This record gives sequence, C-alpha cells and structure tokens, in this order.
Amino acid sequence: MPAVTTVARRAGARLRRSPLGRWLSRLLDGDPAAERAALAVLVVLSSTLTWLAILKPDLCPPSALVFPVILGGYLLHVHRQYLLIGAVALCLVADGLLRQPYGVRPGSVLVIASAAALVLATSRYRTRLGLRGLRGDTMLVELAEHALALGRLPDGLLDWRFHQAVSPVRGTLFSGDFLLAAHQPERDLLEVVLVDVSGKGSRAAARSIHLSGAFATLLGSVEPERFLPAANDYLAKLDWEDAFATAVHLAIRPSDGRYRVFNAGHPPAVQYCRAGGGSWLRAGVGGPALGVLASVPYPPQRGRLALGDSLLLYSDGLVEVPGEDIDEGIDRLLAAAAPLLRYGGTGDPAQTLVRTVAPDVQDDRSVIVVRRLGAGA
Repeated sequence: MPAVTTVARRAGARLRRSPLGRWLSRLLDGDPAAERAALAVLVVLSSTLTWLAILKPDLCPPSALVFPVILGGYLLHVHRQYLLIGAVALCLVADGLLRQPYGVRPGSVLVIASAAALVLATSRYRTRLGLRGLRGDTMLVELAEHALALGRLPDGLLDWRFHQAVSPVRGTLFSGDFLLAAHQPERDLLEVVLVDVSGKGSRAAARSIHLSGAFATLLGSVEPERFLPAANDYLAKLDWEDAFATAVHLAIRPSDGRYRVFNAGHPPAVQYCRAGGGSWLRAGVGGPALGVLASVPYPPQRGRLALGDSLLLYSDGLVEVPGEDIDEGIDRLLAAAAPLLRYGGTGDPAQTLVRTVAPDVQDDRSVIVVRRLGAGA
C-alpha cells in the first residue's frame, strides 16, 4: 500500500504540473478564461449526449444530460450555469423533435430540471467564495486541521505527559470546543487553554475557527493574567448575536509543577492528588463567560502538581446532563478518572474518559489531562 500511495502522489504531482493540471487549477480558482472554456466543453458534451440519444436511444437516454448540469454546478459561476442549463434545454427540445419513436418522456425532463434547481441552490455559497469544485471544502478541512494544530501539546517534556481529546457532536470534524497551547521553555512556562463557544453545530464551529485564530495570537504574547481579559474584550467588540464563550486557562511551570488557573464561566479545573491514596481538589470559580461583560477581572487559582499528580480541564459537554446538577456530572467524571490516574500507565486517559463518561451526548466533549509522573509515579 505505501508503494501504491507513493505512485499515486507522483502521478498527481505530474498532473498538477502539466498544462491540463494548470488549466484545472485556474478553473477551480475561478479564472474567467478557464471558465469560458469549461462552459464550451460542457455545451459540446451536452450536444454529444443528445446526438447519441437520437442515434442510439437504447444506449443513451435523454436523462444523461443531468451529468453536464451537475459538472457545471461544480465548475461554473451561477450566471454561466444558467447559460449551460439553457443549452441543455435546447438539447432536450432537439431530442424531442428528432428522436423517433421515443421522444422525451416527462420523467427525464423532471429529473434534469430537479438536478438543475438543486445545483443552482447548492452552488450559491461556492460562487460567493469565488472557488469551484471542492476547493471550498478543502479550505474548510485545512482550517479545521489548523485549529487542531494550535492546541498541540508538547511531547517529550521531562516528567510530564499531556493527553487531549476533542469529540465534536455527531462525529464531525468541526467543533464548538477548541484547544490552544503555547510552550515557552526560556520562561519555564506552558500555557493551555480550553474554550467552549456558545451554541452547537456549524454555527458554533464557524465561530470556534474564528476565535481560535484570534486567541492563539494572544496566547504567549501577553502575560497569563492578561489573556482572558484581552480575549473577553475582543469577543465583546465583535457584537455577535447571542455569542459568548467559556474558557479555562492553565499557566504552569514545568520545572516545579506550580500553576495558575484562570476561569471564565467554565467548569472548574480539578487536581488529582496521588498522595494519601488519591484525592481531588477543585479550583474555585473565576470570572464571567467571555463576551458577556467588558473589562472584568479573572483572578487566578494557584496550586502545585507534585510527582504523581494530575490536572483535568474539560468542557461542560462531558459533565452536563439536562435536569441534573452539574456537580453530579463532575463526580461521575472524577470517579471514572481516578483509576486511570492512580498509576502512570501507558494508555490515553483523555480518550478513555470521552468514550466512557459521556458516549452519547449531543454536545461537543473535550478534556485535557496534564500528568506529572516523575520517579515512581
């Protein structure tokens, strides 16, 4: 399989460098000259299919004209799609007049008309982007992957293990939750942020992508005490309707395990203390959610992770159940996490918690596990 993948990549690279590949690239980027040529090709294809339907009606039905209509929806601007649909309509008329004894059945006309209406409706946003084909979808995937990369935690940091899991509702790539991380070894500082944007589905995901880029610019460029106030002021100035976000911000010194937690309306961070058989210590509540009130303070909660201790950051989708107090959900999370954190182990406690604590919740679920292992942990 790796050899097949390598051959396919090389073939794709050669195609992109060829004249045809360069033309296709210009077409998908919305180049008008390339689009006019594509329209001419699709008109010729429509005429060819009509000619085949007249001469070989058993092999090529009139409904085959749906294919150039669909291709036109991916490759052409809306106003050129109308020209193509007009050409397809003329082909149907010619087919009905010249093909005997079959003619054009109403069902074929209905299929083509329905496809044309659907194509025009679905290509509206693609036209606004100025892109063709799947370029818009590719951009969305790249944006989502970029947002995930912003929360990549350091690997190989002495005595430390970091685990993270983000499980979007309905298994999509996009989530209303996002993670950010910034490691500054020269300052002995690691910052981790978990943000939960209000709402669900695509609208929350779009806001999440927007805010992840803006907040990532802030993280590491301002002092930890200033991050949440600056993020709050930024979101408040956007003036989005019914938009707010909760966030928990961890600033930790890897050298000695001392940390500060800043909270903006988010479920409290929880520390697992391994000494004495294991116990939990919840951080206090901080300030209000981001975007609700301007210029509010977010006081830190301070603590220290000893060898063998862990810290949990999580979103409300993991612990919140309608009609139930959120503390009951937090207790369930901690009960499931305790045996995973009591011993070092080699598994991924974050993924395990998402799968076991809230497997069928219709909300985004996220969790970060920060573990200080050390000798004997």
